[in-house]
Amino acid sequence: MPESLMNAIQEVKAGNTSSFNEIIRAHQQGIYRLCYRLTGNIEDAKDLTQEVFIKALKGIGSFRGESDIRTWLYRIAINTGSTWRKKNLNQPLSFEVTGEVADNKTRDVLLQRKISEAVDSLPYKQRSVFVMHHYEGYKHDEIARITARSVGSVKANYFQAVQKLKGKLKDFAEYGNE
Repeated sequence: MPESLMNAIQEVKAGNTSSFNEIIRAHQQGIYRLCYRLTGNIEDAKDLTQEVFIKALKGIGSFRGESDIRTWLYRIAINTGSTWRKKNLNQPLSFEVTGEVADNKTRDVLLQRKISEAVDSLPYKQRSVFVMHHYEGYKHDEIARITARSVGSVKANYFQAVQKLKGKLKDFAEYGNE
């Protein structure tokens, strides 16, 4: 962790909350990406990201520095996302595909949408593990620390997610090879 972030954490713990902006700047994009992949909606992801940083600011005193601040923030995001998902169980996720689509990119957009829908359909634990490993680049042991699960549980969730995604995307892959 950069020394400037360590200093910012200490300053926030000492009561200088304006130093928290440095922590936000360093981690906002990653937290937003994770929240978007967990919610599938830009507005909900923005709200969740804001909620994560509010919780982090309120709870900064509990950050012991045993792990990286990024790991601590991701754990808050996963827990906040889990709570959000429970409140919104009856609302299906709908991943938004943004940007202008040219005719020659239609297949890529369809594939992106199909993948998003398949990831969306995963149970929350599998989806969160898959997103953190595949999209955010976390290793299984890091995910285990973030989610407070065993490495075996994380590996099992990842394996199950991959198997389900393969099954859901099989028809699309066969269609694309014709």
